[in-house]
Amino acid sequence: MHASAAGTAETAATTAAAKVQATAGIKSYGPEYLIKNDGSLWIWGGTKSVPTLLPGLKDVQAAYGFGLQAGGLAVTRDNAVWRWQTNPKTLAVEVTPVQELTKVTALSTLWSRYIAIDGNGAVFSSPRVSDEDKSPLYTVVPGIDNVAAVNGYNEWDGNKGWERINFLKKDGTVWTSRDELSTFEPVQNLTGILQLTQQYALKKDGTLWTWPIQSYDSANSGKPFPSVLSASRVSGLTDIRSIHGNSRTMLAVDAQSRLWFWGSTVTGWSDGTTYHEQKVPVCLTGIKNVTGAYFMERSIVALTADGKAYTASLEGDSMSADAKFTLLASDITSIQEGERHLILQKKDGALLGWGVNKDGQLGYGEYEFSYKTPVPVQKPIAVSLNGERVTLTNGVITRGGQNFIPLRSLFDKMGANVSYKEDTKSVPSGKAGGTTTTVDKKVTITRAAGDKPAISITINSVTGATTVNNKTVTLETPPFVVYGTIYLPLRFISEQLGASVNWMPQEEEIAITYK
Repeated sequence: MHASAAGTAETAATTAAAKVQATAGIKSYGPEYLIKNDGSLWIWGGTKSVPTLLPGLKDVQAAYGFGLQAGGLAVTRDNAVWRWQTNPKTLAVEVTPVQELTKVTALSTLWSRYIAIDGNGAVFSSPRVSDEDKSPLYTVVPGIDNVAAVNGYNEWDGNKGWERINFLKKDGTVWTSRDELSTFEPVQNLTGILQLTQQYALKKDGTLWTWPIQSYDSANSGKPFPSVLSASRVSGLTDIRSIHGNSRTMLAVDAQSRLWFWGSTVTGWSDGTTYHEQKVPVCLTGIKNVTGAYFMERSIVALTADGKAYTASLEGDSMSADAKFTLLASDITSIQEGERHLILQKKDGALLGWGVNKDGQLGYGEYEFSYKTPVPVQKPIAVSLNGERVTLTNGVITRGGQNFIPLRSLFDKMGANVSYKEDTKSVPSGKAGGTTTTVDKKVTITRAAGDKPAISITINSVTGATTVNNKTVTLETPPFVVYGTIYLPLRFISEQLGASVNWMPQEEEIAITYK
């Protein structure tokens, strides 16, 4: 169970980028990106297992992700909007201007489209497109303005569904469209709204309001909708300060920092999955002093005032008031929620990832499907050669206290020739007629004699065996392969080629000087 692709709309002041401590050099972050204080944008996920510098962008002030591997939008200091996306053929990240937009303040990814809001409250829509189309066109949506946030979700009737799109206006009213942005109507009884999630709206007075789900038949079979969509108050909840929901479950935090639950728990897997609905909100007594609530697959996560993150399972026939919460992490200041994972920031500014990682969502440098406990997101480390930033296909991976970079990313710029060869050998296995096949993956880095001495470095990325000019060298941490790419020790090879390598901790940059 995870947050729906429709996302959650909140107040204009609450954006996808969580404000974080400057001590780590991070200005803001999201589920698969971060912005450093110097205005650089770093992304991870898909082919990028760790934070990787996005080339060609400077002075980034805000970013909004489309979801894993789909890229996102970045807003620079001059209010220009740019889209980043990974080319599915070359795997290179491409950055293109979005001429139709300026000063984007919110972005929502719905099932059928992207919806962006600018600083004036105007709404722009673009259909979701395939990876091959790099330039979706944003067009202004007429009939709706002064918008602060947008929220969309599918209303289901059995196995059929249709998309409702809701808009929270700056005046605190809520408007909705049931016909793909052709017409809009106000939701009655909703004024002074602070937050909008699914079909729930939170008022300034702490009351929670909702409206009924309308059936597929009403939407598509000629049966009339109610002439007026009207919201009613949710009983049993008062003094609510924040709400959070996904497609099946809702959470609320009240003025006493208590956590409330209603919606679905789950049993079974795959075709045997069953959802069990609890319509009446229940106060979860096993957690106190809650400041934020989130979802991660079949778990809920609560952040408390003392900086601790706790988790409780959504599995079972029901959610009891005394549901057990277990400690997930301490010293946490904020959490960002992805589709199937969480990114948490600690007081010292470091980022942690928890949840599904099969597509590198956690920025950990590995592709293990998931981890039981949070793992560190790797630091966003830049590499420069003679004062100019080097574009890497994937960011620097740190292991054993050493930094490694992708095979073909730097050393050719230092006058070296980089080659790769696989040697396959078959040897008797000890069984009658049996053989064992081994594959050695060897990288050779050479430089012919000239103004620099000739050199030949050979590294076996399978065994770690290394030679320099045919002399055996022992590496403290051997090379490794991630997502089909070989990673080589940056300092060792650079210095063998005659370069000077310096670590600049304030900038989190490896500066290489080669003359």
